[in-house]
Amino acid sequence: MTDLKGRVAIVTGSSRGIGRAVAKRFAADGAKVVVHCRTTIAKAKAVVAEIKAAGGEAIALKGNVGRKADAERIVAATLKAFGRLDILVSNAGVVIDRPFVQSTDDDWARAMESNLNGFFYMTRAVLPHMLKRKWGRIIATGSCITEIADFGGNKYSVCTASKGGITAMLHPIAAEVARSGVTVNGVSPGYIATEMLGEIDPKGLEAALGLVPMRRYGKPEEIAAAMAFLASDEAAYITGQVLRVNGGMSMGG
Repeated sequence: MTDLKGRVAIVTGSSRGIGRAVAKRFAADGAKVVVHCRTTIAKAKAVVAEIKAAGGEAIALKGNVGRKADAERIVAATLKAFGRLDILVSNAGVVIDRPFVQSTDDDWARAMESNLNGFFYMTRAVLPHMLKRKWGRIIATGSCITEIADFGGNKYSVCTASKGGITAMLHPIAAEVARSGVTVNGVSPGYIATEMLGEIDPKGLEAALGLVPMRRYGKPEEIAAAMAFLASDEAAYITGQVLRVNGGMSMGG
């Protein structure tokens, strides 16, 4: 286990899936955690209850991180509750599996607001506090779809644009804040066994599994372990990087 004692973390999109696993891992490692959701506050509160039952400390906050006002309100509420903010995991996002020519304006707007805007507004809101304190960790959830074009049927062009934007943006941000004790990194998951797999075409999922050398889906806890390391003091000399956690998918089958 990593040591996150005394740290305060916001994990966006943590009422389920990867975010839930990250929130629980951070709490187990000693951090105080903000469990965030966009709409499913009951699920967020259930995660908080799990954390507290295990001896951790957490609160639930609701809001659309793709909107400036909500992002700033979530950060302000975190500071009010815990007095500090050390770690942001920008994880909230959507999956859209649709051929490009059939993509709608709403698909584009949803992907950009939830994925790219969420990273932009939350990162901009947390950075002033981190820079003032000369310590911070920002970790974004990327995706293997930015590296692999053909998944055997699934089509992610719109989502790829939003996730690719995150990956591109974290590099210059990391360079800007590198001398202030703040690191900015990403974790790029492959196919992870969460509820989101139910939103993807089943035939495509089966074909995609053939691209994974390990021939299995990843576990949310495996993504959480990578993020816990990047959030720790042990990763202080790592910034501007995207760690691939995909069972070897990006190196080919």
